[in-house]
Amino acid sequence: MGTQGSISSPAAADSAGRSNGGEDTRLPSVKDPLSEIDVILAGVAAKDRESVARSAHEHDVREEFLHEFQLRCEREVRPAMEAVLARLRSSGGGGLIEEHPGGEARVSTPRLTLWMSLEGPLVGNPRPDRDPYLQLDADVNAREVQLSEGDMWQGAGGGHSGRMGEWQLSELTGARVSEELLGILRRAAQ
Repeated sequence: MGTQGSISSPAAADSAGRSNGGEDTRLPSVKDPLSEIDVILAGVAAKDRESVARSAHEHDVREEFLHEFQLRCEREVRPAMEAVLARLRSSGGGGLIEEHPGGEARVSTPRLTLWMSLEGPLVGNPRPDRDPYLQLDADVNAREVQLSEGDMWQGAGGGHSGRMGEWQLSELTGARVSEELLGILRRAAQ
């Protein structure tokens, strides 16, 4: 019979309480209390990597939108504006195309505007409360084109000047821009 407190299997532990592997079996296993730091920092690093990847993707999407806006302005919008401006000039009116690349203090987003005059050239700096216009701003964050227009002509006209809505990039066609400009001119001539 064994005595109280004795170990029944000599193979399991020696007389000092160590198992055959040399670990002290008399003390409970103690977890490293600071090991959680490793887990926390690994989680932060993973979130940082995800954030960087998301930011890079968003940047690429914004750049793609901006590039497409610029292409459409170059290939569709500007030629339509130039055609309207040429016809205005040949018929006794006038105007000017104003283009901003964005990033300026006064104009933070890329913008293309046609200012129009129904009689002769524009007088002074164009003003939305005095001159008919169509303005397209690239809202890179929302990935849409902000449409502003005015049909005021020398204090008369249709009486509207300001933001009209949004267009998708696919709506930036020469035909759509020409239609919009003709509508502005009709209202301004009232």
